[in-house]
Amino acid sequence: MRNKNHVQTPLRPAKIPDILKKYGHLLTSHENVPGKDRIYPNLKKTNNVLSVLFPLEEHPVHGKTGLLATEKYIDGIVSKYSYQWKIIIPKLGKLNHHISAWGNDPHNATWTRPEYRVESEPHHHHHVSGDWKARKENWDVWTLNEAYWNNRGILNIIK
Repeated sequence: MRNKNHVQTPLRPAKIPDILKKYGHLLTSHENVPGKDRIYPNLKKTNNVLSVLFPLEEHPVHGKTGLLATEKYIDGIVSKYSYQWKIIIPKLGKLNHHISAWGNDPHNATWTRPEYRVESEPHHHHHVSGDWKARKENWDVWTLNEAYWNNRGILNIIK
């Protein structure tokens, strides 16, 4: 289902205080995770980038997971985003820690294999746990808020 008017809609930066207010009850601290706050202490937020890992309550199947949010900005608009739900403990390789991810890095080059092209380009969803290559359309999760709460966000996946 398409709920976006078109794929070129300008996206606004995430507001971390709003995210923490809405979804703070899902966050936790795990042993072996730096810092004592519910959020990684290496939160990076500048005029050009946001990078933060939100440790989530333990998942019954995947264990200790987190939502890694990365946004890059140009003139106050999100130019690139990636929201990755992944296993954070124990440390695993990129393929093994992957649960689900949404992003807008383009995959429309002429050499891109047909199975990796999506109608919602550049927005896509890496939807197969453990398989970073698998992609499908993403009309629903284009912001950090939507990565948490949406009919396709992690709150509905982890239920």
